[in-house]
Amino acid sequence: MTSIQSGADDSTPDPLNDRHLAECRCPMDCGGRPEAGLRLVSPYPVIGSVDAARVRPPAVPYVPRRVGETVRDVLSGRPGVFMGRLGNAVFLRPVSGGVEWDVEPRWIDGPHV
Repeated sequence: MTSIQSGADDSTPDPLNDRHLAECRCPMDCGGRPEAGLRLVSPYPVIGSVDAARVRPPAVPYVPRRVGETVRDVLSGRPGVFMGRLGNAVFLRPVSGGVEWDVEPRWIDGPHV
């Protein structure tokens, strides 16, 4: 019979709950634990508060029609390749390839030249 079956106190930590990692420090205090030494970096562009105050969506948003069409994401200021639409999200990919990001249709400007 093992110690767990016999009811004896087992000092070995539960591998799923105690992974010897730092506690979560997010504002939500979710109790999650980050993976050791890894930092999640968002593929989305970060816009400073100064830039966000100046950026306005185009008066007439462009509606891409073909997959592969090059457009401009006004919010981030980046050109992107139109990959598709799902609900109220338009998916763009960097022109040189990379991770897709989504943007609201109102932030799409005409073909980037």
